[in-house]
Amino acid sequence: MALKKCKECGNEVSTKATSCPKCGAVIKKKTGCLGYIGVAFLIFIILGVIGSLMNNDTNKTTSNKSTSVASKSKPQTETKIYKEGETVSVGYTAYAVWRSWWSDRLSNNEFLDQRPNAMYLFVDLTVRNDDKKARIVPPFELVDENGAEYVASSNGWTVEGSIGIIETLNPSVSKQGFVVFDVPKSHRYRMKLSGGYWSSKDAYVQLTPKESR
Repeated sequence: MALKKCKECGNEVSTKATSCPKCGAVIKKKTGCLGYIGVAFLIFIILGVIGSLMNNDTNKTTSNKSTSVASKSKPQTETKIYKEGETVSVGYTAYAVWRSWWSDRLSNNEFLDQRPNAMYLFVDLTVRNDDKKARIVPPFELVDENGAEYVASSNGWTVEGSIGIIETLNPSVSKQGFVVFDVPKSHRYRMKLSGGYWSSKDAYVQLTPKESR
């Protein structure tokens, strides 16, 4: 049995004793190296967990602030819809849609007249090149209330007064004519006007077509 001296009275006491049998002083047991290492490791784990929780809270707060700032700095812009008769400038091209009408005939000329697959929608408009170079008139499209897109009818380009498939305008030159679409009559249509082949901008005109002329 190992012995050690009591720090109070100097009496030899067993290392397993909790107090000195002579003076009653409490015997403090030494903590081993492994004990200190275990305590230090436990403290390290606790500090790591606390730090991780604080870091997650900071990231969430920063993310929420960034999202809030981004939503405020980039407001959503609504697409402006023009009416028939209004002048629309988009890209390097200017337009004015004057009127639109439905017809089941392409032309009064029996040699040019062809029956539509659905119904012919004529759009009378003026297009002007506002660029400093000669430009090809961009293609025309229709967009209905469901987002479906329609191209101009190839039959319409054969009729006198229509704007051709490849029409070139010099700077400041304008042309008035019509574009023909073969589309169902059961939808509401907007005419999509492009800023040009070298422009990424578009504009829309709400059509209010009349019955057959």
